[in-house]
Amino acid sequence: MPKMKLVALTRPLPGREEEYHEWYNTTHLPELVNTFGMAGAQRYKLAAKLMGSDENEYMAIYDIEADDPMAFLGAMGEAAQSGKLTQSDAQDMGTCYTALFTEMGERVVPGD
Repeated sequence: MPKMKLVALTRPLPGREEEYHEWYNTTHLPELVNTFGMAGAQRYKLAAKLMGSDENEYMAIYDIEADDPMAFLGAMGEAAQSGKLTQSDAQDMGTCYTALFTEMGERVVPGD
């Protein structure tokens, strides 16, 4: 089964930071991982910007194994539209970037 990474770059709306982090950490990540049988997920905070102009400060990476990437994304979209996933209006949806990547090549480790 192909391994994939779902990457989400996000940020909270000004003044809604606490609410955004609470929702993302205690509701959003667990809902996605448990609803879609993901291997796991983790969030990251921007430490330094090297290039580009993306305004998002936070990244979440979800570990996924699925035979059909488009069917997987379709199921996620359907769950969001039907209300099966808890939404938050504390996230700045105007800057959100989400993409699904499939594994390409072998992982490189020290000594390779």
